[in-house]
Amino acid sequence: MRAFVAGAGLMGQGIAVDLARRYDVLVYDISEQALENARKIITGIAEKAEVKGKIEFTTSLEDVKGCDVVVESVFENLEVKVELLRKIEKLTESPICSNTSVIVIDDIAERLESKERFLGVHWMNPPHIMPLVEIILSSYTDNETVRFVDGMLRNMGKKVVYCRNRSLVNRFNAAVLSESSRMIEEGVSFEDIDSVWKYHLGILYTLFGPLGNLDHIGLDVVHFASQYLYERYGDEKYRPSNWLLEKVQKGELGVKTGRGIYQYRDFESAYEERIKRILALMGCLDLK
Repeated sequence: MRAFVAGAGLMGQGIAVDLARRYDVLVYDISEQALENARKIITGIAEKAEVKGKIEFTTSLEDVKGCDVVVESVFENLEVKVELLRKIEKLTESPICSNTSVIVIDDIAERLESKERFLGVHWMNPPHIMPLVEIILSSYTDNETVRFVDGMLRNMGKKVVYCRNRSLVNRFNAAVLSESSRMIEEGVSFEDIDSVWKYHLGILYTLFGPLGNLDHIGLDVVHFASQYLYERYGDEKYRPSNWLLEKVQKGELGVKTGRGIYQYRDFESAYEERIKRILALMGCLDLK
């Protein structure tokens, strides 16, 4: 299989190396100078990565005709992306992916003729290192396209998550940045905000995820806290969720009852495993 990467910038370079672990890759850019710069960087990265496929370079968009999948990774601008993708869809019948992290996928899809074979595929930076890739479905993406792209990514060893129209990663980023900015305006220091993540939340969320961590807190405790904060501040972001109330009413409170968001064998083994994993991760981190 041969993949066409449109855009030889930082993300395009990393995506090309990542794809080349399993497939042949053709990197396109309109600028010969950009391609020359990318060639040097990609060659350096590829020497350290387990690259099996060939990586070639072109300034001719016509070369997309010989490729089985397209990954667009140009400047994060709606007009720029749409202009390029409209040209590409006329030259190939292959699945077309956009590496956009911000633009709503429907905003692009609605301006294309081949809506059904277009979707978002969001690599994290650096693409050849980070395991997660988001498949972002538009309202028009067909199942055949999804199956093809999903299979391609899993064959590369990527961890795939699905999103509807918007990146999950950036929704989290936006929420954290918004709350952090609010704290700064209230007088909290930059250092203290980062320390909360480096020495606590980052460790727990890495090991258990934000929802898995709730099982260890206790879903009844989480519901009580949400209810109190909602009544205290009247802010909708604190309103207890219906799914959380249903879990509490069923007695599915997390680790202490053996079932919450996830299932557990027993409290003692789950608690011991939690401590073991936290200590192991902290031993790998340079917490200064």
